[in-house]
Amino acid sequence: MVLEKLGSSLRNAVSRIMGKSVIDEAAVNEFVREVQRSLIEADVDVKLVLEISRRIKERALKESPPPGFSRRDLAVKILYEELTNLLGRKPAEIPMESKKTNVILMVGIEGSGKTTTVAKLALWLSKRFGKVGIISADVVRPASKLQIEQLVGPDIPVFSKESRDPVEIMREGIEFFKRERYNFVIIDTAGRHKDESSLMKELDAYREIGPDLVILTIDGTIGQAAYAQARAFAERVPVGGVIVTKLDGAAKGGGALSAVAASGAPILFICTGERVDDIERFDPERFVSRLLGGGDIIELAMRIEEAFKESKLMERMSRGKFDLEDFREYIQQLGRAGPMEKLLEMVPGVSGRVQLDINSREMMRWIAIINSMTPEERRDPSLIRGSRIERIARGSGVTAKEVRKLLKSYHQAKKLMESMSSESKARRLFRRMGIGG
Repeated sequence: MVLEKLGSSLRNAVSRIMGKSVIDEAAVNEFVREVQRSLIEADVDVKLVLEISRRIKERALKESPPPGFSRRDLAVKILYEELTNLLGRKPAEIPMESKKTNVILMVGIEGSGKTTTVAKLALWLSKRFGKVGIISADVVRPASKLQIEQLVGPDIPVFSKESRDPVEIMREGIEFFKRERYNFVIIDTAGRHKDESSLMKELDAYREIGPDLVILTIDGTIGQAAYAQARAFAERVPVGGVIVTKLDGAAKGGGALSAVAASGAPILFICTGERVDDIERFDPERFVSRLLGGGDIIELAMRIEEAFKESKLMERMSRGKFDLEDFREYIQQLGRAGPMEKLLEMVPGVSGRVQLDINSREMMRWIAIINSMTPEERRDPSLIRGSRIERIARGSGVTAKEVRKLLKSYHQAKKLMESMSSESKARRLFRRMGIGG
């Protein structure tokens, strides 16, 4: 999970205060101490922690709960508001114009995950804004071009040329993609350190290409040091946004996020894993909601909608057709939305509290089981019993019990689909699931 330790500590603090029958000054002090400890362990600046603690205590003791809220609810509401204020409150907008080629210049410290982030951002933009191209202008590490190509695949072109002048590469690449009417161009540059004066000075020359947006990638594991890093780059180029990387399990990730926010640079995205789709828009309110166990149903809905966008499965399901071949496609498409563990983080009340009964590995076993069936069995699952179950288990390398578990899950899903006999009912169901409009 993203910032798992911080989220777990904060949820424990919330759980304890929600379990108290009386919210007096002693209860508020205990709550504030737990929040302090959680934030300091996540490497949030002590001055910021003390300021937040003071505001939480003051507001929790002086403010009156809104109608329908208890004083316990008020304490949690105040914590939510103070944490979102710490991280920037509202999501930063991505500046873009629809009738031009928007140029994004990516900069960052060597080892911050910049090149991988270029690929992740390109794929994210291509799903939403059309044609995206990449310019590989890292003349220090030429292998970065190959790395990007392997990550993005054949659908996103990567421009490069034999030259030791990164500005020349950038100019020619921009002209190429402008001629081809691309919506976005992302430029990958050499990693550098804020203390390497020659490489930092090189950033001055990048202003000549006139990027529409400069994005700084910052490693989430560096904690409070992110503040100095963001300020150092901002002195050289007009940093319009930041992407914080490596937040999956980063013990100091909370410190990095709060430090970047304190620097004044808006956080546009966070990277939460090694997969190319482990990138998401940073929304302080939704992010804090996930930390406190409130989930992020908006991000979950977008991921599932993207996963099923090109599939005709929903159309077949709305007509009442749902055999084991459909069930297999459902499992495969759901896997595209992300690992089940990460999807469950986004479900309100589930994060950190549910031991998964089905995980990504089990989903792969289910696909293997279905593949071991004959086409006739997949189309008519009522045929699968007795010796057929034993044969399917041997063919897929699992036990007969696991085959029966799959069939039970399939029948439960099918029963749900059959209860939605009309297309309008199915549409309402999918809307509740966050799929489609």
